[in-house]
Amino acid sequence: MHSGRRTDPLQLLRALLAALALLSATLGGAQAQGDAYREFFDAIGRDDAARVETLILRGISTNSEDPKLGPAIVHAAQQKAHAAMKALLLSPATKVDARNAAGETALMYAALQGELETVKLLLAHGAEVNQQGWTALHYAASGGQLSVVQLLLEHHAYIDAASPNGTTPLMMAARQQRPTVARYLVEQGADPTLVNESGWTAADYLERVGDAEHARWMRERAQEFARRYGSKGAHAPAGQR
Repeated sequence: MHSGRRTDPLQLLRALLAALALLSATLGGAQAQGDAYREFFDAIGRDDAARVETLILRGISTNSEDPKLGPAIVHAAQQKAHAAMKALLLSPATKVDARNAAGETALMYAALQGELETVKLLLAHGAEVNQQGWTALHYAASGGQLSVVQLLLEHHAYIDAASPNGTTPLMMAARQQRPTVARYLVEQGADPTLVNESGWTAADYLERVGDAEHARWMRERAQEFARRYGSKGAHAPAGQR
């Protein structure tokens, strides 16, 4: 004789409904969280500092990352969202040197775009000026941002910082046709004799873009530098450039 208790169909139905309700609440919460993160990055893009602060107070991390846009602080720099940047930096937990997939920081973007006040803000919050590979000084020189170059040098930026292929900020200024910045860097002690792995000097890049006058000036400064300090690398033959 079987003595097990029979399952109450009504009790089973209630348990099933409770499980479905729990699943719905979980999925709804995840959806709401996803919507909040999208709103967070949208608010940064609009430079809506008030909304950014509100979402942070509701639990959104200032170190949130978007798969396409990267870290929030880098996105703010890309969008020139200075007010949103200030809101992000109100939290001491914010990683000021967070990098996107390309290894770029907020300071690098602000330097490239000449956003001097944002550069000052980032530096005040401890942003690293010097690092291995590409630096904020490379980006500022490439963008022709003289005031940012000056500020970075005041903060002890390494003037001859070498990218992974040996390109210096001076070479970037020359390559991007920024003669004012190139001259300033040389006047501040940048080495015009250096050669990158492609075999190019700053003077070579100036010639390449058709700036014969500044190329000649750069070669004269390179000769002077070599006489005074020596050259750190031999110039590659033209056929190897």
